[in-house]
Amino acid sequence: MKYIIPTFEKIEWMPPTITLIQKLANQGNEVVYITLFPDTYFSGYRGDGSIRNLSLCGKNISLNERHRYVKGISGILFRIDNMIKRVIATRLSKAIESEETDSSILWVVNEMTVLFAGTHFLNRRRYIFTIYELHKKSILTRRIVKAAREASIVVVPEYCRAHIMQSWYNLSKCPVVLPNKPDIDINLLADAETNAAIEKIESIRNSGKIAVLYMGGITPERPLDKLIDAIGESEKYRLIVMGKKSTYLDQLKKKYPGAFEYIGNFTPPQHLLVAAHAGIGVLIYVSINQAQGLNALFCAPNKIYEYAGLGLPMIVNDIPGLHFEILTGKMGHIVDYNDMNSILSALDNICDNYSEFSKNAIIYYNRIDIDAIINKVIDLYLAAI
Repeated sequence: MKYIIPTFEKIEWMPPTITLIQKLANQGNEVVYITLFPDTYFSGYRGDGSIRNLSLCGKNISLNERHRYVKGISGILFRIDNMIKRVIATRLSKAIESEETDSSILWVVNEMTVLFAGTHFLNRRRYIFTIYELHKKSILTRRIVKAAREASIVVVPEYCRAHIMQSWYNLSKCPVVLPNKPDIDINLLADAETNAAIEKIESIRNSGKIAVLYMGGITPERPLDKLIDAIGESEKYRLIVMGKKSTYLDQLKKKYPGAFEYIGNFTPPQHLLVAAHAGIGVLIYVSINQAQGLNALFCAPNKIYEYAGLGLPMIVNDIPGLHFEILTGKMGHIVDYNDMNSILSALDNICDNYSEFSKNAIIYYNRIDIDAIINKVIDLYLAAI
């Protein structure tokens, strides 16, 4: 089988997309993924199938420029922006046409693809559509709604999001839930930066402290202040922060000098080689505005599977997207990040029962069969057409 996958986000920062492409290829399929800019992430792939990249533009541009295309701008620049989108849509349609066969399957991954290219390339085509985030109906997101309504199958990463999206977009069928669970391989060769970060964590462990790891976006939407207040001066715990540098990180360093260890940012899957040396994982999702509210409340983080697959117990805040996963998985504690005692008592209890929490985390990770869900999506698609 041949799969054609248009996806306009940077592949290396989209673990769910990486997992989907690898899973399809590992089943012996040919996978052609179409990106805006040249991509070499899978250049070293060795498996049962094949993975090939087609790019619509000859060279890369900055992330800021990409975001400008998505958000849209005003006046003459807005018209130029729309012209660029029409060019991209035409190129994308031709690229798909050049790869299509009677049996090929078009799987549009990531709603950003239709925000960039519109929906004209989908006309008279059957397709599967993966939507990662919740987007309320608006002028900006009308393309996402149209693409979702006309898709043979819609795929989302979280159960509550599936039902919310069906209601918001008036979909005839509830989307299929394909969790953001990545494959975990810690037998990869670590690069120099990764080894340096691992050495920092090992040094902390050798000092007798537990390495408490936060990895992800370092932004006010993932507030670390109260966590640092709780364990920044602890003789038992040391907070490790992994993620892209940001203004918020600079603020934390200034506010809490020496109270936590920033170890850098790592391209997946190198980040997992580092995370494997930590002791406890941290997840924080806070709704700071209405636009991001439901995405935070009904979050679908691949981090929960990354921590679980590494056997790391977790502390999380009390929101629907994390509450039920942690309670049913029995792999950590729900804490109030505004309460130092809540944080410390949770960490202490995890340490006192570490083996049980760690075992439960691995059980939680193994209970999801991504291959089976992908096959279900394909079966539903074939039945629909």
